[in-house]
Amino acid sequence: MSEEQDKGLNITAEIATGHSSGGSTIPSEDLTTENAVRSALLNLWGIDDELQPLAVGTTSRVWRIKDAIVKLARDESEHFNAGLRASLAVETSGIATGSPILTTAGEVSARLTVGTEEWIMAVQRHVSGIAASMHDFQPAVLGEILAKIHVSLQHTDISGGWTAEDVLGGYMEEGILPEQPETTRRMIASAIHVVREWYREAKPRKQLIRGDGPELLVEDGVVTGMVDWGGVRFGSVADDIGCWTLHGNTKDIKDYTREFVRGYTSVSALTQQEELAIPLFQQLRLASRACFVTDSGALQTIDQWMSNIL
Repeated sequence: MSEEQDKGLNITAEIATGHSSGGSTIPSEDLTTENAVRSALLNLWGIDDELQPLAVGTTSRVWRIKDAIVKLARDESEHFNAGLRASLAVETSGIATGSPILTTAGEVSARLTVGTEEWIMAVQRHVSGIAASMHDFQPAVLGEILAKIHVSLQHTDISGGWTAEDVLGGYMEEGILPEQPETTRRMIASAIHVVREWYREAKPRKQLIRGDGPELLVEDGVVTGMVDWGGVRFGSVADDIGCWTLHGNTKDIKDYTREFVRGYTSVSALTQQEELAIPLFQQLRLASRACFVTDSGALQTIDQWMSNIL
């Protein structure tokens, strides 16, 4: 008897909502995580394919099966599922997203427990292509892509998505450290305050947004999809626009933003208050890069970057 068998590992899988799947118990002889995944695939998804390991880490594990990817993650399940639901919604716009293959019970994921380890498991469609830089695209093209994403997400369930306050108070304020220069602490605090006040005073429309830059895949110069939906949040579309224009710009950010917005509004309208808020979110995104950072060289680079966009 192996050491693992002697410890009597408890291996179960259940639908992530907490409802029993019927075939939820993993056979007791499957004592490794990989075997548990195989059993969960068969019991919960009805898939009997060979697993090909792609990546192993402390917080995630990934396998390839035919035309799909199997992922285990230690993420909080509600937020993990919010990203999966977002990817499903965006695929309706014609953008491949690596959306989840539903379980036989119609759920986007399942919880998997192997001994004392708890994971959340999803099976996602494979998206072909190689990673592309957003600098390979004209700003108006990226604006059109983001607008299509926002239109697709307008009526998507927001549960599990991070809120603006999760980011402002939960992450950024915690990232202001005593070891940082006073100028850095003021920069982060000011960016937080301005956006928080804008939300309070403007009371903008809010919806589920991507919450991150584009992770574009291309083949022969054509966009084949966008992956990684783990940053979804509930907020203003100006937040996403601020993020994409900050990181996509390589020259004059005002000109870049103007072209980006031109592409965006060819697909979806922006209110005046949303358009005026874009620079606030550009500054917020840049300030967030300084959170938890104490390296003087890195902070000087961020400070110079901030000077260039003000």
